[in-house]
Amino acid sequence: MFRNVTRVFGALGASPPGVRHHRRVTPLRPLRESDIESVLGLYRRAFGDERPIDAAEILSWLRNPEISRERLRVLEEDRLVAGYGDVWVGETDVELEVAAPNHWSVFLEWAEDTARTHALPRVRVADYRADSGLAAAAAARGYSFWRSAFTMRIDFEEASPTPGALPSGISLGAFRDEDEEPLRVALNEVFAADPFFHELSPEQFREFHLRHRAFDPSLWLLARTPAGIAGFVLAFPEWMGDRAVGSIASLGVRARWRRRGLGDALLRSALHALHLRGLQAATLGVDASNETGAVRLYERAGMRVERQIDNWALDLKKRTRV
Repeated sequence: MFRNVTRVFGALGASPPGVRHHRRVTPLRPLRESDIESVLGLYRRAFGDERPIDAAEILSWLRNPEISRERLRVLEEDRLVAGYGDVWVGETDVELEVAAPNHWSVFLEWAEDTARTHALPRVRVADYRADSGLAAAAAARGYSFWRSAFTMRIDFEEASPTPGALPSGISLGAFRDEDEEPLRVALNEVFAADPFFHELSPEQFREFHLRHRAFDPSLWLLARTPAGIAGFVLAFPEWMGDRAVGSIASLGVRARWRRRGLGDALLRSALHALHLRGLQAATLGVDASNETGAVRLYERAGMRVERQIDNWALDLKKRTRV
């Protein structure tokens, strides 16, 4: 791993050139609740405001039974938390989330080892800020740029969204308890080809969606037909702990109902509902290279790109261990 030498010497009392101090580094260990404030500090140092996060989000990871604590790790250096990372093991790759200034490679190697253990060919990692140092560390290990995602935003002071007109034969209604399984099936179907989506089991749908800290069924709008759910938009009355900003977690339309204006109607209806709550703005995330025209759809509704997240990937079949 690489260190900022100036920072190290300053902390140790300006040692003369040539004198080496060995700092005590422990192997990666599971995240604990007592680490939360330190991890928040790491995110701030690594990404500033580009990766909004709060203590409640990190605590929710620890308390989610669908997330193994062994996959939430910290690096200790001189008994201080010097890095944080977690891995999600998918069907084809391992996805790494990391905040570890000056220690990126430790976590990249851990993710690569995890992929090898599970016989998966690829590792992916998201970089939330261009100057964080993560991209350089990843590139040095053979990673290449894969694709970007956008965070888009609308400020309601600048635009007052009105509900969209629904196509004939469709009604709009809030989520009900009996919609749980049909909605999960619809989510998996609509996003099956989305490169950022992980198929949801019934347990995962419950933990990551229904037990989300800001879940409000009145903001989950389902487009219904006699044959079932045609589309959906799942909104929340906060964004990363900011209760002045709402968020849209998912918006999707089943294939047979596309190109009829349903996506636009769902988006505008959700934005209208969030506006009525007195929120100042709303956000959502989208693949920057989305071939469905989603970015243009959101722009037409008054949204704009606020942030860009660059994703890097390593094909383990094409490189030997670093």
